[in-house]
Amino acid sequence: MSREDAAIPAAQPVHFREAISFLRNKTRVPTGQWADLWRDEHTRGFMVAGAAKDQLIADFQGAILKAMQNGETLESFRRDFDQIVKKHGWSYNGSRGWRSKVIFETNLRQAYNAGRWVQAQRLKSRRPNLRYVSVQDERTRPHHRAWHGTILPVDHPWWDKHHPPNGWNCRCSVMSVSDREMKRRGWKISAPPPDILTRRRINTSAGARIVEAPAGIDSGFDYNPGLGAFGRARQASILKLEDHRTEEFFAPGYIPPGFNPDEPPAIEPRKPQRPLVDYLQQPTEPEMLKRLHDAIGGDHAVYLDPFGHRVAITDSIVTHWNNDPEKLRTRDAMFGQFEELIQSPSEIWLGFARRPDGKVILKRRYINVVTDAGNRPALIFIAEEREGFVGFHEVGLQGTTIIGGRVPSSLRLGKFRRGKLIYRREG
Repeated sequence: MSREDAAIPAAQPVHFREAISFLRNKTRVPTGQWADLWRDEHTRGFMVAGAAKDQLIADFQGAILKAMQNGETLESFRRDFDQIVKKHGWSYNGSRGWRSKVIFETNLRQAYNAGRWVQAQRLKSRRPNLRYVSVQDERTRPHHRAWHGTILPVDHPWWDKHHPPNGWNCRCSVMSVSDREMKRRGWKISAPPPDILTRRRINTSAGARIVEAPAGIDSGFDYNPGLGAFGRARQASILKLEDHRTEEFFAPGYIPPGFNPDEPPAIEPRKPQRPLVDYLQQPTEPEMLKRLHDAIGGDHAVYLDPFGHRVAITDSIVTHWNNDPEKLRTRDAMFGQFEELIQSPSEIWLGFARRPDGKVILKRRYINVVTDAGNRPALIFIAEEREGFVGFHEVGLQGTTIIGGRVPSSLRLGKFRRGKLIYRREG
């Protein structure tokens, strides 16, 4: 073990439930480079730069979770790292020592600080302030050294960008502070340190781009991991008034080369693997459930998408529609299309939404366009997975002008074809 590695602590400090929840609840995302997800997108997406297969990403996520739960060291994680690399034949950039350390430390420190945030939110009525804590040794960055001892209210906007970790190998943390402790130690609320934005050049799978970040914070680290994962504690009465319509949508960190987000490419319709069926005119819940079970072969089914990501279909796709009878109608015609829609879609889009409380939601959308018995474009099926829940949409094409047998790129899909196009079926 090198001298540098000897200074790396075991995972023991982060095996509290909030940190474990932070990592476990992340959705696996295939990427080419670390910057393919940007800032607080990392709070919802688990990725390993250059890992494109879901099972490979899942094995890394499981190994880090095991390390957190058992208080394992970097050396023990490296044994898991070697087994995962060998199992999948994965080729990665950099040395074994450097790459395994980056994966291990970045995820543990992010989870630890996210857990500290949710604890601070829970305790803020009794401990209303946060204090920035840096290690204060020869390895501490100058800005982080200067921020040491900064005390601000838990919900002060300064923490939205400066909550640790604030860069690669950043060892900073925060501590919650009560008013009594402030008085006893003679501490005062600080003036927020000034933000001096700097421009940097970074590399993504789409090429180089220029980004801005506050001085003292590495590119892409200017966000609060706990805020993105858990949000701020809000009054229940306020939360009841907020729904998905108040979410702020934003695209992932880069745009694929040659792709114009304002003019998505046209979708080629195709004949469905299973024929379309007529929908029930006045369906009841038992009738809908029976149709679902007949279509998927039971009361639930799990399908793998082209990346190996698992999508579960359950009774909830019927029961949650009961509050809106209009939505219940016609949906049963889709049930037989679920398998193809997930396993072989026309497109898969990845996007994010930020709730008013700061929490980030990852959305994965599957789109398929199918033809009718006369080989004419007939229906667009859309599945949206968010936080483990799957919702479905159907768009009819009757009365629509189809040019050259293609569905126009703008056809009633603008709100669905947003974000990052991560998969497009060939042929």
